[in-house]
Amino acid sequence: NKLFYLKELAREAADEVALTKQAKELIPMSAYERRIVHLELQERQDVVTESAGEYMERRVVVKPA
Repeated sequence: NKLFYLKELAREAADEVALTKQAKELIPMSAYERRIVHLELQERQDVVTESAGEYMERRVVVKPA
């Protein structure tokens, strides 16, 4: 299930970023997929997300808050 996979990917990346204090770039994703990641992590106080890159290379970057 793609939705479950994206949410799990988001949570794992956020946990890693919170632990290491190092930003992490995820794989390139569609706008819909990036939105799922942003929404999954928006309630967390320890990380922030932003989109970076252009066109087909656009991806989510998870950073320490």
